[in-house]
Amino acid sequence: MAVAVLVVACLALAVGAVVYSYLAAKKRREQMQAFAASRGWTYAQEEPLLVERFTGPPFGTGFGRRAYNVLYGKHDGRDLVSFDYEYKTQTSNGKQTTTTVHRFSVLGLSMGVVMPPLSVDPENFLDRFVGRLSGNDIDMESEEFNRAFTVSCPDRKFASDVLHPQMMEFLLQHRQLGWRFEQDSMLVIAQGRRDPEQIDATLTVMDGITDRVPDFVWLRLKGQG
Repeated sequence: MAVAVLVVACLALAVGAVVYSYLAAKKRREQMQAFAASRGWTYAQEEPLLVERFTGPPFGTGFGRRAYNVLYGKHDGRDLVSFDYEYKTQTSNGKQTTTTVHRFSVLGLSMGVVMPPLSVDPENFLDRFVGRLSGNDIDMESEEFNRAFTVSCPDRKFASDVLHPQMMEFLLQHRQLGWRFEQDSMLVIAQGRRDPEQIDATLTVMDGITDRVPDFVWLRLKGQG
């Protein structure tokens, strides 16, 4: 009798977890749809093409990769994309295999020009979550900045031009935010989910970063300098 009660209780818990997951996913979809509509953006429940759009971490890792709850639109004249991303990994102890789902929030802005790969991340951020983008770590002139962030870039001059003293001072005010230039986009990737308020707050910081990239850098990237 006790065993039967335990089995029923376990089944009830399993069903409850499935129902909770379904309702949470439905609420998230509705929240993102409403947010997109309020901004004049487009919402897509799933977009397989985004799974292969970017190549740095966390993309290209694990299996069962998905890009969903996608928002497309314009922000301050730039093309914007925001989406939930996940992949799965498995571990085994020889008797039991455990599947872990890794979830991230991706926010990207088009730069209108191909950028040299540059990543600026809170110290140990990529080590903790998804692994470093490259081995091209660069120390800047500010020791405080070096303690707070890890900079990776194959082009030391580009990194130095972008991360000038005023830029570093601004970034030190946002020590938890990691970002990178990849291909023609600026990406800010965070573990978990962003709600609309967090998306807005992140976009404000991204604006602050792009506004501080010197004009001569943009001209040189466009072949005009």
